[in-house]
Amino acid sequence: MATMHKPRCSLPDVLGVAELVRRRRRRYALSGSIWKKRTLTWRIHSFPRSSALSQETVRTLMHHALAAWGIESGLKFREVGSQGPPEADILIDFVRAYHQDSYPFDGQGGTLAHAFFPGEHSISGDTHFDDEEIWTFGSKDGEGTDLFAVAVHEFGHALGLGHSSAPDSIMRPFYQGPVGEPTKYRLSQDDREGLQQLYGKGPQTPYDKPTMKPLAPPPPPPALPPGSPSLPVPDRCDGNFDAIANIRGETFFFKGPWFWRLQPSGQLVSPRPARLHRFWEGLPPQVTVIQAAYTRHRDGRILLFSGATYFFKGAHYWRFPKGSVKADPDSPQPMGPQWLDCPAPSAGPRYPRPPKATLKPEPCNCHCEINQAAGRLSSSSSWVTLLLLLLPLLVGDITSR
Repeated sequence: MATMHKPRCSLPDVLGVAELVRRRRRRYALSGSIWKKRTLTWRIHSFPRSSALSQETVRTLMHHALAAWGIESGLKFREVGSQGPPEADILIDFVRAYHQDSYPFDGQGGTLAHAFFPGEHSISGDTHFDDEEIWTFGSKDGEGTDLFAVAVHEFGHALGLGHSSAPDSIMRPFYQGPVGEPTKYRLSQDDREGLQQLYGKGPQTPYDKPTMKPLAPPPPPPALPPGSPSLPVPDRCDGNFDAIANIRGETFFFKGPWFWRLQPSGQLVSPRPARLHRFWEGLPPQVTVIQAAYTRHRDGRILLFSGATYFFKGAHYWRFPKGSVKADPDSPQPMGPQWLDCPAPSAGPRYPRPPKATLKPEPCNCHCEINQAAGRLSSSSSWVTLLLLLLPLLVGDITSR
C-alpha cells in the first residue's frame, strides 16, 4: 500500500499471461524496439520554469543520466545544440498538462514524466518531464523530486526498456527517491541485463570523459508555484464522489476540483488527485465540481457537466438550474441538436401532444389512397349517368313492341 502512494512514471505496465510466464526468470521487460544506430543525439528543447536548478545543472544531470546507460552498452550519446541537426534522437522537454502528444500531465504529484520507445517516428525517444513538479537534486530535506533519478528511469524507456519488478531496479514504475551521486551511479544487475539484451555489452569507456563542470551544491528548493493548492487534498477512501465516468478506457473519479484516474489494469495513475483546471485547459474558472461526464461516440469529444440538472423523456429534455425545482422557460428542447449533433427539427411543437379523440388519416400514407378512391368513384359515376340516359330509349323500345 505504501508503494501505491508514490508518484510514478506514466508508462503503463500491463502484462498478459504469456508475458508473465516468459518473464518468470527475469524481472526486466523489453519493448521490442531498439535503435538501429549506436550513436544517439540528444538536446534539451525546454528547461523547467518552476525549479531552482540552473540550466547548466539540468544539462549536466541529463548527461550523466544517459552516460549511466552508455557505460553498460555499446551506445554513445552526443549532445547537439541549436546549431546542430534539426532533430535530435532524444528530445527533452519540460511541459505541462496537454502538450501535443495525447499523454497530458496532471500537475504536481501523480505522473512525473514519460518517454517514447525507439522507432522511426519523429517522437520516438523523446522524453517529457512534468514542469509542474518541483525538480530538485541533492535535496537534504527530501522536498521535491530528484531530477537525476527520474531522468535515468525515463531514458531507459527511450532506449527500449519497459518497467521492472526487481526491487533495486531504476525501472520500477514508482518513484524511489534520489539514487546518489550521478558521477558514481551504476545500474543494477537487472537493468544491465535488460539493456545488454537489446544492445549487447559495451567497452569499458564507450563515451568520452565528461568535459562539463562538476555539479555545484544544489540550491534550496523553491517555494510552491502560484496556483498550488493550499487546501488539504481530499481522501479518495472517503467516497462521496460527485461523478464517476469511463472516459477513453480510463475510469475518472470526480470530487470537488479534483479527480483520480483508474487505468484498465485496475491501477491508479496516482494516489494523489489531479486538479481539474490543470488537466482540462479551457475549463471555465467558475467550474469547481463535475457532476457528470461522458465521451460522445460520434467525434470522441469529452463532455463535462456542472451545475444544472437534466431530465430526459423520449426525444426531449428539460433543464433545471442548480438548486431549482422549476425547469427553464424554454424547456423542453429536442435532444438531437444539443446532445447528438442531429439536424434541428422543423417548426412545430417542441413536445408531441396527446392525440385527439377524432382520428384523422395520415397525410403522407393516405393521400394516394384517397386519390385512387376518387378515381374509382368518378369512373362509376360516368357509367351510371350513361345508363340513365339510355334507360328511356330501352323502355320506349320495349313498349312499342
